[in-house]
Amino acid sequence: MDIQNNKPEDLPITDSIDQAILMHRDAHFGGHFDFMLEYYKTPHKGICEDFSLEKIIALADLERELKTNLASLVLSGPDAEKVAKSRAAYKTLRSLYERPTKEKKYALLIADLILSEEEYPQKEIEAIVAEKEAIVRSLIALLRAEEYYDPLMPGYGKAPILAAKALGLIGDKRAIIALFETLGEGDFFDETIELEALKSIGEPAKDFLLNVVKSRPLNSDNEKAAIALIQFKDDFDVIKTCFLLLQEDDVRKNAIFATYLVMACEHINKTEFKDVFIKMADDATLDKMLRLDIKSLMKEW
Repeated sequence: MDIQNNKPEDLPITDSIDQAILMHRDAHFGGHFDFMLEYYKTPHKGICEDFSLEKIIALADLERELKTNLASLVLSGPDAEKVAKSRAAYKTLRSLYERPTKEKKYALLIADLILSEEEYPQKEIEAIVAEKEAIVRSLIALLRAEEYYDPLMPGYGKAPILAAKALGLIGDKRAIIALFETLGEGDFFDETIELEALKSIGEPAKDFLLNVVKSRPLNSDNEKAAIALIQFKDDFDVIKTCFLLLQEDDVRKNAIFATYLVMACEHINKTEFKDVFIKMADDATLDKMLRLDIKSLMKEW
């Protein structure tokens, strides 16, 4: 193929996956298909399930045929900027190891966490947790670092949730707001870790969530707080607050929010609110699905 007479759109790059593979290769493997192929031959943390080995091999073969870096022909603008940002981040993290000092201690521990190839880097997390309150600010910064949720960045988009895990193990209340703010930003697995971290912080997290769940006007924060309070469903104050909210008209009209509140009332059968709660299951003014949720919960008693 004569690339001199072909535009990028004329190349046999068939879909967005091909382009994503090139970005992934340039961000994490220094632009070398050989390194990427070796990595993808065995299970690794950074493997993207959307990329088949066959597609990677086909692109590598095409590049050899053209004798030209495909990325230089295909990637431009925002895509090229993302790759450049990732490479710069790798360079910054690796530079920390060149002259390690006491002042860099926490930054190095965070870098170890980000750069680890382990799905669950237990050794790195244990080292971080050993620092207790002293490293909390650094962990919160990583949890809030939007760029590190991008799979193209060091850590393959998984570093912030590892920070959430460490924050939960440390149990410092300073992490509550950051953990709450990131709820719903990732997938189900990520949210589970964030919820567990809030639960681990205990009473301060519960009190914060109770204040949010009662706040007005109702919005997505109320829903997130109700979801998080399900972790505290054994707590009387949580059951009482969620039950009383379910008696309010504006809450009853918000079916999604009300459903989460019902889920937080799982153990209401052990309280004085049981009888009123049971009657709600036959209340025709309630959303039909909500009444079914209540009846379903009652079957678990």
